[in-house]
Amino acid sequence: MSATTDQEQQNRDTTIRIAEELWNGRNYDVIDEVYDPLVETHAFSEPEDIVGTKAMKEWAEKFHDAFSDFHVELHDVKAKDEFVYARYRLTGTHDGTLRQAVGDDIPPTNREIDTWGLVEARFDGGLCVEEWNSTDVMTMLSQLGVAPE
Repeated sequence: MSATTDQEQQNRDTTIRIAEELWNGRNYDVIDEVYDPLVETHAFSEPEDIVGTKAMKEWAEKFHDAFSDFHVELHDVKAKDEFVYARYRLTGTHDGTLRQAVGDDIPPTNREIDTWGLVEARFDGGLCVEEWNSTDVMTMLSQLGVAPE
C-alpha cells in the first residue's frame, strides 16, 4: 500500500473537520473555509443537488433544526488522490420539524434515529468541490414512524 501524500492527509483531515465542526459543532462558518463556493452535493435525502455554500448551510440547518442532538460519527476515513471516502453513523432525537423538499414536512416525533451512510468527497486546491452522501433514509424514516408503506 502506498503512503498517504500530504494533500491526501489534508483532504482526510478536512473531511473529519467537516463532521466535527459543521455537523456536530453546528459551526456554519466552516463551510466557507472548506467548501468551494460552487460545491455540488448529491444526497439521497434530496431530490435536487445542493449547489453552493449557501445551500450547504441551509441543508445542514435543516437537520440541526429537526434533531437538536444530531451527531455524525465517521468510520474508516480513507483518502486516495483527490477523493476521501468514509462510512458514517447518524444519531439524534427528532424534536423539531424536518423540512422536506418534496411532500409534507415531518413534525417532531421525539423518536431517536440511529442509521448509517457513506460519503465520497472530491477535493481541488484544498477545498471540497463535490460530495456524494448516501444516508440510509428509509431506515431513518422507519425509525421516525413515517416510512411509506
